[in-house]
Amino acid sequence: MRTNLTFLFFIGFAAPVIACRAEVIKSEINTNGFVADFYCDPDITNKFGILLLGGSEGGRPRTRGYLAENGYPTLALAYFKEKGLPENLVSIPLEYFDTPIQWLQHNKNIPSTNIVVIGGSRGAELALVLASLKPAIKGVVATAPSSVVWAGLPKDTSAGACPSWTLEGKPLPYMPIHTNDITSGIYNYFVRSLARHADVERAVIHVENIRGPILLVSGQDDALWPSAEMGNAVCARLKDARFKYAYTNLVYKNAGHTLSTNFMIGGTLEGNNEARTDLTKQILAFLGSIQN
Repeated sequence: MRTNLTFLFFIGFAAPVIACRAEVIKSEINTNGFVADFYCDPDITNKFGILLLGGSEGGRPRTRGYLAENGYPTLALAYFKEKGLPENLVSIPLEYFDTPIQWLQHNKNIPSTNIVVIGGSRGAELALVLASLKPAIKGVVATAPSSVVWAGLPKDTSAGACPSWTLEGKPLPYMPIHTNDITSGIYNYFVRSLARHADVERAVIHVENIRGPILLVSGQDDALWPSAEMGNAVCARLKDARFKYAYTNLVYKNAGHTLSTNFMIGGTLEGNNEARTDLTKQILAFLGSIQN
């Protein structure tokens, strides 16, 4: 299975909706300079906070409630496609994330100022970028990750390539769009783009600057982009830099881009279900290995 070009602009990471226990309280936040949902159980918030990022679907991530149930207060943050935010994933200022990071650090329910960021697909790209720039972030979980920064996703795609992220008012270097790469479908577009080594080097995410452990997760049968190969590229860069923190690269056979049966982009029902079940355990084990 390979996904056609249309999906490049509309498909993100479909995180599963997990019901929260009654003790977990959800609070909507839109008056602190950012838009998010905050999940916590006040009785067991004895660990650090989680910054949860969605992908190209936009809006507030649809929750990983089990993290709050296990003592990790979770801020599910929107960064576009919400009232008061950009409509599209285009030129998102990375400074926008400073306020929610500080909000987590000073939250009365969270004893630690350390933060772990979790994201999938374009949110995984963003998670790795933020962790490479923000000292408060002490760990990353990147699902269906990218090793480079990709172009933005404007409403009008005929205008050409545009940046996804900006820093200090300047575009973060990103992969250009070569028209010839697009003609054979979206998956092959990403593969062909990654073969352009000069472009890759310019747009690479400097994961070696991350200040904590990293968990990379992908499906071997990802039909949207080659996340397993990009996870391998991240690990190769970390190895070359003699990265001092632990990093793990999980690749699930017969699993696709979302690692979920709710919205499959590659893989099989059985493979995606097995991956999702194991991934929950792997994320909790990874978080448990990080010191407050």
